[in-house]
Amino acid sequence: MTTATLTDPATARALLFGADTPGSAVDALTESLHEHGTVGTLLHGVPRLTGAAGQAVEREVATALDRQLGRDLFGFAAAGWSRYTALTAAARRTRADPASEEVVALADHRITSANSPRVDLLVDGTPVGSVRMELTLVIELAGIVAVVRRARLVALRAGRCTVTGALTVDREKIVQRSRRYDLPGAVALRNGIPLLADEAAPPAAGAGTEARAGAATDARAGEETERLPQADGAAAARARAETERLPRTGHRVA
Repeated sequence: MTTATLTDPATARALLFGADTPGSAVDALTESLHEHGTVGTLLHGVPRLTGAAGQAVEREVATALDRQLGRDLFGFAAAGWSRYTALTAAARRTRADPASEEVVALADHRITSANSPRVDLLVDGTPVGSVRMELTLVIELAGIVAVVRRARLVALRAGRCTVTGALTVDREKIVQRSRRYDLPGAVALRNGIPLLADEAAPPAAGAGTEARAGAATDARAGEETERLPQADGAAAARARAETERLPRTGHRVA
């Protein structure tokens, strides 16, 4: 297991593939799709979607899946933290007093997140099948101090966390990796994590609007499943080979 010093939020892509550049996981995902015939099986019998054209479709599917790995690791823990009593109590107080900030020392704990985005393949507008990705993360945290403002978890200070991630595509394992992160200082969480997203603000607490506006997640820590946000532009993506004209094809992420 490797250990890294964390000063900015890490992503699932960085954990599993060691790089956080968008597209850095595409080659590995494309190779797996091709090796197991995942896309080829769905496109079997479709005229002119073989050879270079089929490989182009595989890469488009891999690119759509790669986009789902760009989410912050701590974002996957949102559902677990929204059930943490000390954090939700701090969230309510800072919602009532938007100028306030609270620092909460968290007990050592573990959060498990299971995520199942899928890419639907279409030929001439007709669905021909889908490719499903399973991303499971186990996040173990120790000695963490949380900072809460306006009902959002906005930063983590001190402590350490160990994250184990496993990625499969259509039940074929792609990669599994564990990494320990040390937090020597404050790590700001982009846009913050809403802690009261499913709770309406009291009528007199106008500051609750911002917390309520945060996107509600279907994730539940432990055994339940979290859906990832839809990839930007995925529904309009089209695979084309330079040397061959294809029937109109595309994919969408759900």
